[in-house]
Amino acid sequence: MYALYTLGLCVAGVLLFPRLLRRAWWGAEKGDWRERLGLLPPAPALAGCLWFHAASVGEVQALAPIVAALHQRLPQRPVVVSTFTPSGKRLARQAIPQAALVFLLPVDVPWTLKRVLARLQPRALLVQETELWPQLFRLARRRQVPVVLLNGRLSPRAFRRYRYLRPLLRRVLHDVRLLLVQSDTMAQRFRELGTPPARLRVTGNTNIDRALLAAAAPAAPHPLAPLLSGRRVFVAGSTHAGEEELLLQVYRRLQATYPDLLLVLAPRHLERVARVVRLGRAAGCPVVRRSQCAGLRPADLGQPCVLVLDTLGELAALYRLASVAFVGGSLVPVGGHNLLEPAVFAKPLFFGPYLHHFPDLAAMLCAAGGAVQVPDAAALHAEIDSVLRHPERGIAMGQRALQALKQNRGALERTVAAVAAVLAEVGEEACA
Repeated sequence: MYALYTLGLCVAGVLLFPRLLRRAWWGAEKGDWRERLGLLPPAPALAGCLWFHAASVGEVQALAPIVAALHQRLPQRPVVVSTFTPSGKRLARQAIPQAALVFLLPVDVPWTLKRVLARLQPRALLVQETELWPQLFRLARRRQVPVVLLNGRLSPRAFRRYRYLRPLLRRVLHDVRLLLVQSDTMAQRFRELGTPPARLRVTGNTNIDRALLAAAAPAAPHPLAPLLSGRRVFVAGSTHAGEEELLLQVYRRLQATYPDLLLVLAPRHLERVARVVRLGRAAGCPVVRRSQCAGLRPADLGQPCVLVLDTLGELAALYRLASVAFVGGSLVPVGGHNLLEPAVFAKPLFFGPYLHHFPDLAAMLCAAGGAVQVPDAAALHAEIDSVLRHPERGIAMGQRALQALKQNRGALERTVAAVAAVLAEVGEEACA
């Protein structure tokens, strides 16, 4: 079965090579292709390291506090981090300063992975969320390297797809020493895919702890705060194609009633910024790019006005300035994005019907009365209009969302303790 998997991976690579080449070129760095082949750059002594893996930007952000906490317990162990995307790799260099080496995950075939495992000689392989790599896990187990899945989750869509691959996944999951999952629902899904129950543990969502810690940390005022002073701000984060048009329609209707309302559009993929700018202008709105805000005064922003976020890493902090927040990828069938960033700032939060990537978190916030899931753009307009018309409702929503998060914290501590226990089983001594 593994031979068929490897053969299929190679065939797919050949057939999709032109597309993969175009995608890899976007944001690629010198040496990225060498890393895909298992040829890692020079680094200090890494033998016995803790190898962490995260898919991309969101997973790297979630992984960072786990790395920091484990490094504090085990400072003698070097840390290395792999990512699947070049953007994740760039962020990992900034967000995980403990890492002695950051690299792109090699292709999941034996001849690349054996080279990397021989170079790193890891003490453990710690994988964020649901990155399941059959050959990597199999070779790690053969080298007696425990594999631990952190913050594990399976969306309904992913679960349906994986069920068709159950014979392979059963073997893959048997190569994992411990699966730390976000909820009982996730545990049940992993059990149905063949995970031995003794290797499953529900530890909760570490992203909640990360978001609360980040929100509580002292922060300088956002550079845009003076520019947006005196305006009500509608932040629509991580939006996708087909969604911006709907949000612009909602905004124009709202702006007719609330002339001071400003819309912030933050497209999920920065390569779409020019397209979003054109959409805003076609909707009859003056459009300002975030990168062009230097030197502007509040009077320079018209009514209406659309601010398009064309920089990386600012969306979370911008939610602090929001009067109302919408999380994108949910009015179109993408699956939704990070609900925690607006929730930790106690903002009234809305999202569309497609939130299958974060069903447990969405259900928790809605049940607490801290968020509202709308079926379409018309309902979104009505809900935001209600919050703007009755600000006390928005304040109450935000406080309920924040309280729900605080009641569900603690996953980070449980996760670190579980990983430390696995390392103790293989002879590791943690610092108190």
